Amino acid sequence: MKKDKNHKLSTPFRERNIVLALIVILFLALLLGSLTYKEVQRERYYLWELARSEGLNIAFSIQTLGPRFILNENVLKDIIVLLKKEGVSYIDICNDKGVILISTEEERWQNVIKIPNPGKINFVNTEDKKGNRILLVIKPFNLDINEQLDIWKILPIRNSCLVVGINLEGYYNRLSQTRRRIILNYSIIMALVLFGIYVIFKLQETYIVKKTLNEMKVYTSKLLETMDNAVISVDNKGNIKTFNRKSEEIFGKKKEEVLNKDCQAVLNLKINGKCLLKECLLEKKNITQEIILEEKGLKKKILDLNTSFLTDELGNITGIVAVIRDVTEIKNLNEEMARHKRLVALGKLSAGIAHEIRNPLSSIRGLAQFVYNSFSKTDERKEDLNTIVQEVDRLNKLVVQVLDFAKLKKLNLTRFSLNDLIRKIAELFELEIKDKQIKFSLKLSPDISQIQADEDQVRQILMNVIINAIQAILNEGEIKIKTEKVLLKEEPAIKLIIEDSGIGIPEKDFNQIFDPFFSTKEKGSGLGLSIAYKLIEAHQGEIKVESKEGEGTKFVIFLPQKGGK
Repeated sequence: MKKDKNHKLSTPFRERNIVLALIVILFLALLLGSLTYKEVQRERYYLWELARSEGLNIAFSIQTLGPRFILNENVLKDIIVLLKKEGVSYIDICNDKGVILISTEEERWQNVIKIPNPGKINFVNTEDKKGNRILLVIKPFNLDINEQLDIWKILPIRNSCLVVGINLEGYYNRLSQTRRRIILNYSIIMALVLFGIYVIFKLQETYIVKKTLNEMKVYTSKLLETMDNAVISVDNKGNIKTFNRKSEEIFGKKKEEVLNKDCQAVLNLKINGKCLLKECLLEKKNITQEIILEEKGLKKKILDLNTSFLTDELGNITGIVAVIRDVTEIKNLNEEMARHKRLVALGKLSAGIAHEIRNPLSSIRGLAQFVYNSFSKTDERKEDLNTIVQEVDRLNKLVVQVLDFAKLKKLNLTRFSLNDLIRKIAELFELEIKDKQIKFSLKLSPDISQIQADEDQVRQILMNVIINAIQAILNEGEIKIKTEKVLLKEEPAIKLIIEDSGIGIPEKDFNQIFDPFFSTKEKGSGLGLSIAYKLIEAHQGEIKVESKEGEGTKFVIFLPQKGGK
């Protein structure tokens, strides 16, 4: 959800940035275009003014020579030839009608030029025969006639004009170069601005991508850490790359101990000595399998393993991900439910059979007793009849046990000290056990207060379990009994541990030890643990067993301090 929210927020944000960037680019383009145009116009005006100033300077230079030189036709020709320089196409002297009287270009003599404003300085754009653009600077003569001069010589040029033809091609070339330089400069500026905007967008995009990736990484990491399944990923070489919190809990190893290490060396995921993850990589086949994890220092666990391949963009396998679920509790719960169903079914069946057997047994015993009494004391057949009576009594006792198992008695709840009850039972068994050397070791928590339960049924539970422990010890051994305060379903409870050093229980028998009539002993009825199981269940408690063949057995019983149905 967080990722989608970030995506929804970032998309309008990026769109706003693009629109803003386009507005900035358009504004800058208009601004730089306007500045370029103004700069070119200013340069044009400057060159235009330069051309006019140059023409006027030449005109003023000729005029400042004075009438004596100007009136001398030969001298005037030499002067205007001398003043003609690069960029000046010609210099003319014309009358007020525009007729050229004197010119540096002989072919222009007697030509007529148009003077827009006679008597004033005029600037006229025109072209010469070669097509060159020319600026005509037309300036009227202003002669100082204070001196005594020949009036007849002055009259022809008194209303004349000085015409300077400035070649504008050089100016236009300079203008073109300046225009190109200005456009280039502003283009470079525009390019730099666009590049800067591009860099900003790229940096922003990189920042957003990095931020998104970091957020995804953190989100994925948190997701992995909060998962209730173990998630382990390995690369093509079999080195572990991911190991979440649940993996640490299941395998009893810290992340730092296994990361970047060979999975076969650090994880006990093996069947027939082969590492499942390595086999998955070698055979390129996904695995869906239930395995049993048995490792020193850890409880036996049943794991459900599922693998899937990691691939790159081309579809090549780069590693695998294993999702491992601890199904031990589920399996135990299923076994508990199955056991409960079996007990209910067997209880009903046993009750029916017991009732059917009880009446014939009574008849057999009565008849055997009658025949026994009718024989003389010395009759040898009396011993056989006595055996019949004893066996019938034994069968009747078994029937009573079956009925006790089948019929759940109503609890008589009282408050009593569980520790005191355990001490009395232990003392009783120590006195009665003579054929075995068994030591009772009690570790009873002093802070346990009284328990609310059926004392007789709790006594029967303890005696049945302790008898089972005594029978498991062949000759010599120890029975440890321990109590401590715990919570059961968030309610105060007492944890009772009865541990023996006997022969242990084979793994194949684990699922049947609480079943009625199941016993590994020759003389056992197989009802002791079944009855204990039903009585503990009636008290809303739990019983668990831990055992290894040849290493003893430990029964763990949980009883609520205020229990009973």
